[in-house]
Amino acid sequence: MRPWMIIIPIVAVIIIVSVVRIAVKSASHHFKCPACGEEFQPGFSKSFFTAHSLDGKYSVKCPKCGKTNMMESLSGKK
Repeated sequence: MRPWMIIIPIVAVIIIVSVVRIAVKSASHHFKCPACGEEFQPGFSKSFFTAHSLDGKYSVKCPKCGKTNMMESLSGKK
């Protein structure tokens, strides 16, 4: 068996699991802006393409004040 026949399905599963995880998290979490206090819930595409750190913070732009900050994801819908 060729190595690519094993690697391709593994990579596909990793991508699928990541997309599902982000979709579930974006639907059930929101952010609170430290600058203005606005609570908001970004859509799937913004959640998918945002930078995040290993400690659970995301670089998100507030829709109200326009500032980009590292924000913690809060559970629950807004």
